[in-house]
Amino acid sequence: PQYVTRVLTKPTPNSNLQSRRLDVLEINYTARYGYPPRSLDLPVYDSSLTRGTGRPYQFVLGSGDMIPGVDLGLYDMVPGEIRQIDIPPVLGYGVNGSRFWKIPGGMSLFWTVELVSVNEVRVGDVRSREDVESNRV
Repeated sequence: PQYVTRVLTKPTPNSNLQSRRLDVLEINYTARYGYPPRSLDLPVYDSSLTRGTGRPYQFVLGSGDMIPGVDLGLYDMVPGEIRQIDIPPVLGYGVNGSRFWKIPGGMSLFWTVELVSVNEVRVGDVRSREDVESNRV
C-alpha cells in the first residue's frame, strides 16, 4: 500500500490562507480502515460527525495530535477544501493496529477530510496570513 492524497473539492474563490505547521485547524472527517483498493463500504472507525460534540475536530497541525499519515495530508489545504487521504499501515496504526479503535494490525486507513478553518479563517475569508497574524480585518 502507498500513501496517496487526492483533492476532491477546492472552493471558489480560494482562500489566501493555506495550512502549515502549528496552525490551528478545524476539520470534519470520516475515517475508515481496511485493505486497498479503497471502498466506501469499508468500516468507519471514527468520524467528527458522530463524536457527539456537534462541532468540527480542532487540533494543531504538526503537533502529534493526529496519526502521521493524516497530519501529512493536511498541509497546504485551504478552508472548504476536501481531500481523500489513503494511509498505509506504516503511517497509521502499524503492524499492531489500535486496540482502542479495534483495528487489526496491518490495515490501511482511508480518511475523507474537509478543512473547515485555519486559525479561524473560513471559506470566503480572503485575508492573508499577515492580516490574520496581525489581527487586521
